Amino acid sequence: MIHPLLLTLTAMAIGMTLIPVGDALAKYISEVTAYSPEFLAWSRFVVGGAIFIPIAIGSGQFRGLGKTFYTRQAIRGFLIAATLVLIITAVSISPLADVFGAFFIGPVIATVLAVTVLKEQATRTEWLAVVLGFIGVLLVVQPAANLNIGLLYALAAGVFYGSFLAATRWARASGPALAQLAAQLGFGFVFLLPLGFKDVASIGIEAPMLVLLMGCTSAMANLLSIFALSRARAAFLAPVVYLQIVAATLISISLFKDSINTLAITGLLVIILSGLMKIPDAVRSRS
Repeated sequence: MIHPLLLTLTAMAIGMTLIPVGDALAKYISEVTAYSPEFLAWSRFVVGGAIFIPIAIGSGQFRGLGKTFYTRQAIRGFLIAATLVLIITAVSISPLADVFGAFFIGPVIATVLAVTVLKEQATRTEWLAVVLGFIGVLLVVQPAANLNIGLLYALAAGVFYGSFLAATRWARASGPALAQLAAQLGFGFVFLLPLGFKDVASIGIEAPMLVLLMGCTSAMANLLSIFALSRARAAFLAPVVYLQIVAATLISISLFKDSINTLAITGLLVIILSGLMKIPDAVRSRS
């Protein structure tokens, strides 16, 4: 019999590992087809929506939800749609590990927005983690020597993702978690529909199994994350999130033969450290 916490950790670990796997698939698909990043992002909403929207409707998750819920989910849907378009554009240009390092500016942005816009309090440890995270991103991006258009897209993706995280915090009480996920996927599908359908009309169907696999990978990552977060504290699972960077680095080196310099590796380690620093405060706040 598998221990429940071990099962939860395993689900979260697989979910976090699947995120860079999905982006690696997007990178490969962009190399072997004529599909745009907008289409590849839209296809994720198509697959994810096909899975989660019927579940949410069937379980009555949308009952009694008003205008505020849909307004806030529309904002979240726009932010995550922009995030996906930008991150897929980034991985089609730059090494996967570098992109994920730059993308992790997101937690920095989320913390700043939480304090300045949502008026939440941040501890000294959290601010130190913000500073360390920003330093780590600079070591990965290396603006004086290594900055390229792909990393600029990754930074922009991180800004939108940090805004998405803050918006998720802002919208947390507007409805059930599954309803929020389903609505987010629905709005993302609608926002990217014109761009996604344009590729279907002009290019047709290319590499359908790869596109489906990419969408299923993203949907499975969401499903496993929901499963894990419903069974354990976020603080307990926080270190597992940084498996994204580890997986992205391994995929980047082994599959795409990308090279990563010492400064970038140092930056990735600093980013992981900045995340781990937040755990004691989070544990105390939940005890």
